[in-house]
Amino acid sequence: MRRVAIGTVMVAAMACASCSKTADAPVAPLKKVESPASGLPVAAPKPGEAPVKAAGEAPGDAVHQGAMGSPTAVPDDDVHKAAKAGMMGAGGMGDMGGMGGQNGLPGHGMVQDAGQADGGDPALRLNGLGSKAELDKALKDIEGDDAKKKFDAAFRLTFAADKSKRDIDKAKASFEEILKAQPAAAPCYRGLAYVALSRGFDVDGAVAAYKKALEVKPDYAEVHYAMAFLFAGSDLDKGRDHLKRALELGMPDEQGLKKVYNLP
Repeated sequence: MRRVAIGTVMVAAMACASCSKTADAPVAPLKKVESPASGLPVAAPKPGEAPVKAAGEAPGDAVHQGAMGSPTAVPDDDVHKAAKAGMMGAGGMGDMGGMGGQNGLPGHGMVQDAGQADGGDPALRLNGLGSKAELDKALKDIEGDDAKKKFDAAFRLTFAADKSKRDIDKAKASFEEILKAQPAAAPCYRGLAYVALSRGFDVDGAVAAYKKALEVKPDYAEVHYAMAFLFAGSDLDKGRDHLKRALELGMPDEQGLKKVYNLP
């Protein structure tokens, strides 16, 4: 009996030793793999952490954002920074050439002195972008005396030399009303594009309206020039083509875009 008891104790001790070795052996921890589903929101990063991109989202650098194909932003050069600053000016209704323009001409719709404005109410600059000269050309594409009168008023409310007299909401309603009866009235799309830029610098909305204008009037010089301005931030080849076409159609380079596109 004594021998059996001793043997039993030895077997039990060996079993405990074996159990101890197994328990002490290191086990690699399991790793949690993060894989956010496409289209679902991603949790906000903790302070100091880099934000997590959702599946399918382009990186935030200029190259990748521009490659998405829509000019949602303009470049950071002096020409475009000044233009955006002017556009976002008083009441959010600035000019596309806040820096004062090139070739001796002031910015979009602006004048350097009262002698450069017409006698309308509200007054327009005489020449250049958003001017009386542009208005006179645009009226040729509007049919009917009533529609011409409505367009004249809307154009002035959009490009008035005195920014405080601009009323883009009223102008927008007039442009849209004319288009209901005359869907091929390209100058109304031109006006709506500028309204989009004046309301929070909506580049996508402006480009969509400018494209409609070119669909019905492919040789619209002012629109080609505006497209060149906007595409400078996303598609230099496309923007350069628009600028070349605008210059061929007689548009002066008021915003100095030839420097942006390295054209002579």
